[in-house]
Amino acid sequence: MKKRNWKRIIINTIISLIIPVGMFLIFAVLSKGRTATVKMFVTTFRQSIIPIIICWGLMLNMSVGMMNFSAGAMMLCAGILGGNLAQMTGTGIPGVLVFCLLVTLVEGAITGFLYNKMRVPCMVLTIGMMMIWESFPKLIFSSGVNLPSSMTLLARSPYCFILLGVMFVVFHMLYNKTAFGHNLRAIGNNQAIANSVGLDSDKIKFASFVFGAIFLGIAATLYVSERGELRNVQFMASMTIMMDGFMGMFLALFLSKYCNMSVAVIIGSFSMKMLSNGFVAIGLSARTRDIMQGLLLLVLLTISANAGVFERIKTNKAFAKSADDEYRKIQQTGKSIQ
Repeated sequence: MKKRNWKRIIINTIISLIIPVGMFLIFAVLSKGRTATVKMFVTTFRQSIIPIIICWGLMLNMSVGMMNFSAGAMMLCAGILGGNLAQMTGTGIPGVLVFCLLVTLVEGAITGFLYNKMRVPCMVLTIGMMMIWESFPKLIFSSGVNLPSSMTLLARSPYCFILLGVMFVVFHMLYNKTAFGHNLRAIGNNQAIANSVGLDSDKIKFASFVFGAIFLGIAATLYVSERGELRNVQFMASMTIMMDGFMGMFLALFLSKYCNMSVAVIIGSFSMKMLSNGFVAIGLSARTRDIMQGLLLLVLLTISANAGVFERIKTNKAFAKSADDEYRKIQQTGKSIQ
């Protein structure tokens, strides 16, 4: 059993790393070595930190079949409000972190409450909430926020990597080691069965918005610290903020069959950022990059969606072979008796 487990772990590790390693080698050749440097690797990983944290926040909702399209607007609203409140109160960097977290927690709680009370599809609700969170900061801070460089320290090395490590531990423990994480997966697999054994799906879904907001609050802190200046947007322009995490999430869902979800999110988000940077390095246009990213996700999702079909074909072949062998044995036994 131990040998089989180690064999399975090795195979799953290889499969999980095929995509990032393959991208690294392909772009290293196509860019004539420009992307195959330590500096480029570190830069790409650093650029992946915010998408990774966003993806962890989105994954808590996605685990129960919900997609929070207002995540980018929540971050934008938190960054503008949190940055301005930190300057007004003179609390500096800790203030930016605390106020961004408080704002996203309130946003997550409101969204979760409305989802349970209104009983509308999550996509419809969160798109509506996206417009609200985009508009709300304009009422208070019409010019957005502009942080001084002394308050943007968290987006620099090594502090951004430290925050990433902390949030990795938080997500891993929350998703894999708590009853909440177990309940998320139970509802995501079959909500009717989960409800029949006594799980309160409304309460758990509300909690998924609140806990997801924690990760979005940290991502908002890094986002406003990285840019230093944020402006109010409208017409769902905040979707671009969460898009990297959104793309990485689908790749993580595919990879989660071969590795832990905590790690799958890192690999998925890093791979998508490597893909984007690689296309820039070889001189592709933005439109071509979007098409290529979409095609890659389409291929991976198609393979993932049809994984059960291939497994059933394999199982049917094994069953047919077993039945054929049994039939031949019966025939041979009958002949020997005669």
